[in-house]
Amino acid sequence: MHLQDRSWRISYSSNENNPITDFYIPALECAVQYDRKSGFFGSAILSTVARGLGAMLHNQGKMRLIMGCQFSPQDIAAIEKGYELREALAFRLEADLQAPANFVQLKHFEILSWLIANEYLDIKIAVPTKDKGIPLESDRLLDPQHIFHEKVGIFTDSKGDRLAFSGSNNESISGWSHNVESFHVYCGWEGDRDLERVNEEAYRFEQLWNDLSPNVKIFEIPEAVKQKLLRYVPDSKPSWKKEEEIENSKFKVQNSKLDNIQPSPDAETKNTDIQDIEASKMFALLANLHQHPGCLDFCLKSIPIQPWAHQLKILRRVADKFPCSFLIADEVGLGKTIETGLILRYLIVSQKVKRVLILAPASVQPQWQEELREKFNLHFWSYSQSKFKDCYGQTTSPALNPWNTQDLVLASSHLVRRTERMEELLAAEPWDLVILDEAHHARRKSPQQRKDTPNRLLQLMQQLRNRTQSLMLLSATPMQIDPIEVFDLLNLLDLAGHWSYGENFCNYFSSLSDEPDSHTLDFWQTMSTDYFHRGGEECNRLGEHLVNGDRLMAYKLRDVWKQGKSIVNPKQLAQDTPFINASRQYLTVNTPLKDLMFRHTRDTLRQYYQLGILDRDIPRRIVSDNAIALEPNREVPLYQAVSDYVRHFYRLAQKENRKALGFLMTLYRKRLTSSFYAIRESLQRRLEGINNITQDDLSDLDDADDAVITGLETYLAEPVDPKEIEYLEDLLRQFENTGEDSKLSHFLTILRRELSQRESAIVFTQYTDTMDYLRDNLQQLYGSQVACYSGRGGELYLDGEWQGLAKEEIKKQFREGEIKILLCTESASEGLNLQTCGVLINYDLPWNPMRVEQRIGRIDRIGQAYSTVNIHNFYYDGTVEAKVYRKLRDRIDAFQSVVGNLQPILAQVPTFIEQAVMSADPEEEGVLLAEFEKVLDTPPLRPSLEEMVAMNVKADLKEIRQPLVSSPISPEEIEELFTNSQILLAENVFFEFKGDRIWELTDKDKTYAVTFYPEVFDQKPSLRLINHGEPLFQKLLEIVVNKQNKLSLT
Repeated sequence: MHLQDRSWRISYSSNENNPITDFYIPALECAVQYDRKSGFFGSAILSTVARGLGAMLHNQGKMRLIMGCQFSPQDIAAIEKGYELREALAFRLEADLQAPANFVQLKHFEILSWLIANEYLDIKIAVPTKDKGIPLESDRLLDPQHIFHEKVGIFTDSKGDRLAFSGSNNESISGWSHNVESFHVYCGWEGDRDLERVNEEAYRFEQLWNDLSPNVKIFEIPEAVKQKLLRYVPDSKPSWKKEEEIENSKFKVQNSKLDNIQPSPDAETKNTDIQDIEASKMFALLANLHQHPGCLDFCLKSIPIQPWAHQLKILRRVADKFPCSFLIADEVGLGKTIETGLILRYLIVSQKVKRVLILAPASVQPQWQEELREKFNLHFWSYSQSKFKDCYGQTTSPALNPWNTQDLVLASSHLVRRTERMEELLAAEPWDLVILDEAHHARRKSPQQRKDTPNRLLQLMQQLRNRTQSLMLLSATPMQIDPIEVFDLLNLLDLAGHWSYGENFCNYFSSLSDEPDSHTLDFWQTMSTDYFHRGGEECNRLGEHLVNGDRLMAYKLRDVWKQGKSIVNPKQLAQDTPFINASRQYLTVNTPLKDLMFRHTRDTLRQYYQLGILDRDIPRRIVSDNAIALEPNREVPLYQAVSDYVRHFYRLAQKENRKALGFLMTLYRKRLTSSFYAIRESLQRRLEGINNITQDDLSDLDDADDAVITGLETYLAEPVDPKEIEYLEDLLRQFENTGEDSKLSHFLTILRRELSQRESAIVFTQYTDTMDYLRDNLQQLYGSQVACYSGRGGELYLDGEWQGLAKEEIKKQFREGEIKILLCTESASEGLNLQTCGVLINYDLPWNPMRVEQRIGRIDRIGQAYSTVNIHNFYYDGTVEAKVYRKLRDRIDAFQSVVGNLQPILAQVPTFIEQAVMSADPEEEGVLLAEFEKVLDTPPLRPSLEEMVAMNVKADLKEIRQPLVSSPISPEEIEELFTNSQILLAENVFFEFKGDRIWELTDKDKTYAVTFYPEVFDQKPSLRLINHGEPLFQKLLEIVVNKQNKLSLT
């Protein structure tokens, strides 16, 4: 049927005709194209526009729709003050798009959304503007002088004939449904004035659609609004019957002539039914969110985290490529835990993974569990001491094989090194994802010698990779000593071909800095072509640079290294300096590392800042060393006495091969350098036979050899040697009169000076004993302005005693300036929001410099309120530790910036300190320190990690700014769904509003304080966030969906 086959009236009016049955439906049945200019955007008007549109479902016609936006006076005032017009438009349109009010509107929405989803319907928004791009007031748009006065439509059939209609626009927000509809019709095939009018309307529409009309801005419909419409897309092509539309239109015409009509009880019942249908659809949407393209955006908007640019990039890459295995090697302080949580949340909500195992150092296992819940609403079971504990402290006994007890498990990487635990883990059900934190602990026993001697953790991971779909490795320092360590980690991620041999891997990177010969060129070509033939892709940034700079060079590089073109004259090629230099760059970045490893540094973020991705630069560090002179008459003899005790029993342990005793003595030495109070408390516990391994020592235990871990439990159960008891008693008597503490006095001086210039300070120590000593002294000076955070949780001095305080309250008071001084043990510091603090004091210095770097990373990060951060390092002058750290500061400027490729040097520091402090011979100590100086003079390993991994910042910019498909549902809508659900009410689930967007949820005999809003949860993590990931949410959602499924079957 074509337009000419019908007879058309000159005009139509709802007073005399039924425009829907007499005009719209017949015209749409003929049309293959329908262009429409309508009134203000809104649910009711969309439904009006959709009248008869079901006819286009059969002929697959295309429709273009232009609508207006009714800005409020407040909207326009905000735009005049500089608010983006596009943002204001998105806000207003989303607000105006309400749920269908009746069955007719719901049917129209289903048709509209299906047409949009299948690209048959495109909508644009026209905004008439005045000077400076400010929108016209909405009441003026209905003025006959403006475009929205007229209602215009143009139908085109398959022969190219066009029919246009125009009339007075009664499609305003307030009155379209009650006004009389009238319009004139113009048939283009009739020629003369009709053809002229049709062409004029078509020209005006095209001009408007293509944003060529003066004083009118055209916008694509915002993605969020589009997604809101797409919620109504039915599972299959919607059915449409002309008879139903005609019946509905008759009802509409009749009622448009009636004023003040009262709804009948049947109408109210229908309205309730519509609401039930709408709620049912929304619950089904939540249950099937994993199938929605807006799932990733939902995951981001439903948690209290604002990802940094590099974190968002990693998330989007993994979401796009999963299942995949990879190593995240971002610099310390750049948020590997956040990146992991973002990825985990998406993979779990999208149902790409179900069984997940996280292996983390025991020292941070509690922080992992806490952060996953508080930042990502993920509830992992922590496996420790043969029990599974949830986020709220509830425990459950393990199954026959404990690793099959729960699907989301967090365990200690120290625990799984034990033989029986390893065997159980390898016999358990396969995992979808295994995550290893601080992955560099999985290493060879002698990496410098490159012997194939994996430690127990590396052995476990080599076997576990065959029991999981994907592996995620986390380490800021994957190369501790030698490139073979990077190889071992990447080989867990399935390096293939020539790259799967450690010798090839290491020789490839080391040879890139050598002068090549024919054998080197052949080796490079073998490795490079192997990478490309196995699906490797060329680095875009380098490819574009080469093509733009020297096209011939680009072709030559690709011929030799990518295509494998035979090298005819290798000697001549090796002497071609420009080609060799370009080749080194090309061969460094185009390797499997580019695909398997993410590496971001503070320099990366500074580049992001320069490109406008970040709105604030990374802070600069000001590092000060504080060498404390021991008081010669009291402190020096005591220090020497404890050192002699430690040295004596350390050497005894070496002689008798008692590694656990030797390890314990190193712990005592570290406590001595922290504070006299800490070592005194440790020695007292030793004398009393109390287990001296505390939570503070777990990080050292994670670094210990397998032999230490194996022997420690047995050793600690043995009684203390009588000779050692005698030694301890004599030592402890010397602590009875230590007098003034030199270190404490200097610390108080520095602290007063800093607090006179800045609002707050954070003080780090390795040991809870030292923290207790400091807090008791500071409390006398600063009272309740001092707080602590350790493995015991938060603590504040109130009403004459130290009392436990929730972590969220510590954070709040510190952020608001009520707490001025925060004392922390480093193992408990993860997750504290410290960007408001610009002063960090290291009261003691760990033997491992990377621990110091991790502390500094707590405040040296994006969002820091100060442009500089002041860092103070404290140590006892004249000690081995002081000599080593001074050399680090003098020779490589340690801690002034992040260490980067100096890590292999720093990794040797703990060993040098241990050997030197345990030496009784001053000459031997001197020799060791001289050797350490030689190490410092050694050139850094090349290439560095940064050189190995290509950073394409401009490509990152394009990727990060790519819009996501919007979330299909908001917290407000989830709140409305659950709190108004009649199904939940019938199941004795009640919601009582408590104010401030907090509800009390009663589920039978249990009550919970809950919220639906991530920002509220961020301020009060003790609440339950009713959203994906929270077990309560999953339980309630299942109740509703199961009930709905039963009802649909009856």
